Order: sequence, then C-alpha cells, then structure tokens
Amino acid sequence: MKLLLVNIIDPRKEKLVTDILNEIEGVEVRRGPSRAKRTARGTTRTVVANRAKAIKPMTPNEKKFVKGLTRAFKDMDNHIAGKKKLKTLDEFLNGL
Repeated sequence: MKLLLVNIIDPRKEKLVTDILNEIEGVEVRRGPSRAKRTARGTTRTVVANRAKAIKPMTPNEKKFVKGLTRAFKDMDNHIAGKKKLKTLDEFLNGL
C-alpha cells in the first residue's frame, strides 16, 4: 500500500479532486487533519493568548511532578551522551 499526500490549495477544488480519486478503483480517500487558518498576525497571537488563559495554574504537587520529570529527562539525555552513568534496574532494586 502506498500513501500519497495531496495538498489542495483552492478549497473549492476539494470536492472535484475527491470525486476524481473516488472514481479510480483501488483508491481510498481519507481527509487529513485540518490546519488552523492564519489570517492575520495579530489574530494568531490573540488565539495563543486566549488558549494560555484557559489553562489553569498548576498545583504545587503538579509543579513538583513536572520538575522531577524534567530532571529525569535531562538525566536520561546526559546518560545517552555519556556524561552521566545511571544505575541499572538491579542496582536500583538492591538499594531498596
């Protein structure tokens, strides 16, 4: 199975292209995820600002969790880069 991505620049041509492709035997047409329209530079910023306002502030426990998760990812990156040696699972379990 091959996947072909078709960008339709003119929205009025979407139905025409879909109808043509549906006429071909062995072709399945699916709609991809739609993108948000960017009309003006200022409106994009207001949408982002409104979305940021809609997010509730984190509780102290959530902040602590995010901080620990961020630290764990940094440790993992340092381990992969060879800058830090992490314990194996056996070493960790023996320490308990």
